[in-house]
Amino acid sequence: MSVTVAYNNRVIRQESTMKTAEERITASRVRLLLTKPFFGQLATRLRLEEVESIPTAGTDGRRFFFNREFIDRLDDPELDFLVGHEVLHCVYDHMQARGDRQPVLYNIACDYNINIELVDQSIGKVIGEDKLNGGKPCLDYKYRGFNSYEIYDMLLEDATEQLAGMDFHFDGEGQGEEDGPGGMSEEEKKALKDEIKQAVIQAAQGAGKDVPDAVKRMVNELVAPKLSWTDVLRVTLESSIKNDFTFMRPSRRSGEVLFPGMDKDQQLDLVVALDMSGSIGDHIARDMLSEVQGIMQQYNDYRITVLCFDTGVYNVDVFTSDDGRDITEYDLAGGGGTDFDIVYSFMEQEGIEPDQLIMFTDGYPWGSWGNPDYCDTLFVIHGDIQKRITAPFGMTIHYEAA
Repeated sequence: MSVTVAYNNRVIRQESTMKTAEERITASRVRLLLTKPFFGQLATRLRLEEVESIPTAGTDGRRFFFNREFIDRLDDPELDFLVGHEVLHCVYDHMQARGDRQPVLYNIACDYNINIELVDQSIGKVIGEDKLNGGKPCLDYKYRGFNSYEIYDMLLEDATEQLAGMDFHFDGEGQGEEDGPGGMSEEEKKALKDEIKQAVIQAAQGAGKDVPDAVKRMVNELVAPKLSWTDVLRVTLESSIKNDFTFMRPSRRSGEVLFPGMDKDQQLDLVVALDMSGSIGDHIARDMLSEVQGIMQQYNDYRITVLCFDTGVYNVDVFTSDDGRDITEYDLAGGGGTDFDIVYSFMEQEGIEPDQLIMFTDGYPWGSWGNPDYCDTLFVIHGDIQKRITAPFGMTIHYEAA
C-alpha cells in the first residue's frame, strides 16, 4: 500500500506505508522479547538474510533466511510462529543432527516436533495452508511426546501421505533439502554448535519460567557436566524468578532494538529444604546455606524460608532483606527417615508458593519424590559419586565438595 502526495493535480512523490519484511521480522522479535523472552532473546541473535531461491524461510543456526513474498503473505501472529519455529530449529540443533537421514523427511519430522511445542507455548498461530503454497502445516498431536528421530522413523514406516516441510535447514555443508548457504569446516560447525548452546543457556537464564520443559531438561544436560553445583545453583535461581524487564537505551552496536534487562529489585522468594535424615553432615548443610547466603546478597529484596525435614518438618525459619540476618546462623535439626511429600504438604498448608524449592538430599526418599506440579524444584543430591540418581521431575544437580 502507498500514499500518493499531489499538488495542483501533479504527483510529487509516493510514500510506501507497507513495512518491509525486515521491519516486520524485527517487530516480531520485539513482540517475542516482551511476551516470550526465551524465544525473543534467541531470535535477536539471528541475522536476517533474503534468499530468493527458497520458497519460505530457513536457518543455518546463525542466519534467518527468508523469501520476501512469503513473509508478506503472513499476518503478524503467523510471523511470530515462523520466528519461533526457526528459533527452535536452532535450539535443538536440527541443522547438524540429521546424520544420514533423508533431508526432506527429517525436516518434516523436526517440524512436527517443534510445531507442537510452539502451540503449547502459545507462540503466535499456526501458518495456514493458503500461505504454504498448498502444503499442509506439520501439526499432528499424535506425535506429542516423541522426539524428531522417533517421528522420522514413524513417518518412514507410513509414507502414504504427501508431506512438505514449512521451511529449510542448511546443514553447514552447502546443502539441506536443496543447495543453499553453507560450506563450513568441521571446526566452524563445532564453533557454531558451542555458540548456540551458550546462547540457549543464557536465554534460559534470562527468561525465568518462560522456558519449555524440554528446553529446561536440555539446559540441565548442557550445564551439569561443565559447571560446579554452586554455579548451576546460581544459574537456576536466577532463571526461576518471574522476570520484570526494564528497558535500557540501545547501544550503538545493537541499534534497532531496545533490549530489556532483568530488574534486580524484584523479590527472590525461595524455600530451602534440608534432608536431615542422618546421611547429611552439618558441615555439608552449612556449605549449602553459605552458597544461598551469597546469592541472597545479590538481591535488594528477598525472602528465604529454610526448613529441615526427615519424616516431619522442623525449625522453620524465614530470612528476609528487611531483617538482614545471616542464613548461615540457621539451627539444624532432624535425623529420622526421608519423606519428600511432607515438605510439599507443609508448603501447601502454610500457603507458601515460592519461585523455587531447593531440596538438598541424598536422593533416597521412602516413597514419592513429591508434587511435580506445586512449584519449580531443584534437587541438589549429595553422596551419589557416580551421579546415577536423577529426580523424576524438576532439575537435578549433584553436590561435590569444594
